Amino acid sequence: MRVSLNEIQVMCRKAFEGMGFAAGDCEDAADMVGWLQLQGLDGIGALEKALGYLQREADQPFALRYEDSALLVIDARGQSVLRCAATAVELALGKALDSGQSVLRIHHCHNRLLLLGYLCRAAEQGMDVQARWGDARQVCIATFHAGNSRPELHVDERPCTRDAEQSITVAFSRPAVPARQQVCAQAALAQGFTVSEATWQRLKQLAEQVLVESSEASRRLGAGGGSDAD
Repeated sequence: MRVSLNEIQVMCRKAFEGMGFAAGDCEDAADMVGWLQLQGLDGIGALEKALGYLQREADQPFALRYEDSALLVIDARGQSVLRCAATAVELALGKALDSGQSVLRIHHCHNRLLLLGYLCRAAEQGMDVQARWGDARQVCIATFHAGNSRPELHVDERPCTRDAEQSITVAFSRPAVPARQQVCAQAALAQGFTVSEATWQRLKQLAEQVLVESSEASRRLGAGGGSDAD
């Protein structure tokens, strides 16, 4: 089935809300999925792989392991990278904007491709960004040049070190040459995107959880049944 970018973002926002994401995080995560789709990186497919983790993780916090002026180390505790992506990237980008460079490391995380949608924002703010992650088969490298939110992707056919598995390392740096902005992919926006109908139905089911919860709350409280403390 084919859907528009707007339909993808609206459906994902509702689905993230149904999975327990905070309001602002819902918007960020939905924008990220749309961005991946726009770049030809199958954001819906990447999200489908993450759904099993995300539905189990609503109440599991991530942990800050180390922080200084140029380094931020996060332990995601086996969760999807989406659970800490917005906060971690914002903090690391702030360090890079202050000092010219920084490094973000997220350990024990899944679905690492999903982080790229957040990293493009750093490139749009004039930073060079390189993300590196891997597994027992290969190492993946995504490079964003300042001003260009489309990454260059490279796969090195060799295994990563054991301590780097289920981790991702991101380096932010201010370029010596001023950034030049890229042109948006208007063709993809006009044509829409092909997505799996089964995955779309699963997202709809998650989105409907929000409507069900609101209806039950309304029946319990009744019209005007709330209080200033609610």
